[in-house]
Amino acid sequence: MLDFTDKKQEKDFTRMKKSKRLISILQKIKWLCAVAILFSGFQFSSCKDSNTVTENIPKGLVNLTLDLNLPSYQHLQQVGTHAYVPGGVKGVLIIHDYDDTWYAYERACAFEPTKNCSNIWVDSINIQLMCGTYSGTTFQSCCESKYMYSGFPLKGPAAGRLAQYYISRNNNILQVYN
Repeated sequence: MLDFTDKKQEKDFTRMKKSKRLISILQKIKWLCAVAILFSGFQFSSCKDSNTVTENIPKGLVNLTLDLNLPSYQHLQQVGTHAYVPGGVKGVLIIHDYDDTWYAYERACAFEPTKNCSNIWVDSINIQLMCGTYSGTTFQSCCESKYMYSGFPLKGPAAGRLAQYYISRNNNILQVYN
């Protein structure tokens, strides 16, 4: 047993032992988290149901320059807006999200992207993206897939996110490219 000459030395020793124990516990937690993340990555990548596998989404060559001062794109300066722009394979969807983040997506759905009805549209009321086509003013769903504005699936058979293009803004000029 250790012999301490005063109470302060005993308290310092006890505090040091607790600190070492806490560091050891934190290291174990960090290691367990790393293992859990690694395991979940393997689980998600190797155990996909054949009905939910995301097909290879076609992407066309895209190199667009949009001037936000032009009347057709001026509305994009406001958050929560979007525009459909020709380009890519089925078109390009540009979103200026509510958190002031910009996104540019190929308009092909992540589930069966080559089907004629597999087009991405913005649902501004529910603040999400949906797969289907419009017949006049009526929306016809193609596969029931719905996505967040960030491109990640919310609902439906799509297992992966939408194909994304790079987007950058310099003053009032947007560049969309791959």
